[in-house]
This record gives sequence, structure tokens and C-alpha cells, in this order.
Amino acid sequence: MPDKNELPVRVSPLIPRAGEHIVDYKNLRLSERKALTAIQVLTFRGKHDQAAVAIGEALDIECSTEPGVSNSDGKTQVTWNGPNSWMIVCSDDETGRAPGELLATLQDAVGELGAVVDQSHGRCALRLSGARARQVMAKNTAIDLHPRAFGPGRCALTSVAHMNATFVQVDDSPTYDLFVMRSLARSFAQAIEHACHEFANE
Repeated sequence: MPDKNELPVRVSPLIPRAGEHIVDYKNLRLSERKALTAIQVLTFRGKHDQAAVAIGEALDIECSTEPGVSNSDGKTQVTWNGPNSWMIVCSDDETGRAPGELLATLQDAVGELGAVVDQSHGRCALRLSGARARQVMAKNTAIDLHPRAFGPGRCALTSVAHMNATFVQVDDSPTYDLFVMRSLARSFAQAIEHACHEFANE
């Protein structure tokens, strides 16, 4: 009988899908970021600034209270996710953390300042990168994606392909991380994949 505290195995919401990448063109790549830990932190009234400091110290990553900001050490993202809220995302393999370690770290850091909830099984993460990534996203969201308006380290909660998503620019390649509810994952991936097709033969 499994340990009641043992975390369940994370299964991709996009299964079955053949191949490592959903799209793999010369100037465009779309992939699922698999087996991520995604933790939602929602602070209690009047505790937002204190919680930001506590999270920043625990992870050694700046936790910004400014809307639309996502900070990262290259392995763990601390992303604004609405008023008084952040989404902290990492791959346990990349960070060397044991399963459940990030959750425990954040619960200890935040304490009575807010609620810390593991949302890993409720999210799907896609990464879109390449020279044509901005054009693909421009077809799917109303955000101004010009580099002067939306660059590395910026994020938004917005409609992407008519579905609610958390949208983060990772670098100026550009590379974008897209987070949606698990129940929308297949429709979302298909919509982004379809928007990529015009660049297939470049």
C-alpha cells in the first residue's frame, strides 16, 4: 500500500502525443514543459509585502509585488499571478529538489502570511520559442508584444487563443512560457500549433 504522503506520478495532459516537440520548425518550436512543480501562493490581507520578502529570501530570487513581473534564477520562476498572488514554477530535476521540497520550503517561508497550494496537477505548461514566436502569439492574444512593451521578465494573466492563461516572456529570442488549466490543455496546444503552421516551410 503506497504511503499516504507520497506524491502521485505526474502524467502529461497531452498524452497520447508522439515526438519530443509539438512543433519543431527552423524558426519555431513548441514543447510541453513536463513534470513541473507549480505552487500557488495567495497572501492574506495586509501581508503581501512581508510574504514577498519571505519568499525571496527562501528561494534567493526577487519576489516582486509589481504586477506583470516574473523573476527567475534560470531554473525557478516566481511569477505575479494576480492581486496578492504568485505562481512559483520549477522542474525538480533541473533544480535538484526532491518531490514536495519546493512546497515545504514555501509553506515554511510563508507560514501564517498566506495560503500555499500545490497546483502541479492542475496546470499544463507549454514553451514557445524561436524567431517567429512573437508573430504566433500576436495571432492569439491582444497584448502588445513589441519589445518596448513586453520583454523578458514580463508576464500577464490574459486570454490566449480564447482561453485564460498565464503568459511569461522568458528571454528575447523570444521564448514564452504558457500556463493553462489542465482541462484546457489539448485544445490550447492545438490552437497554438495551428497558429504555427504558416511558418512551417521557411
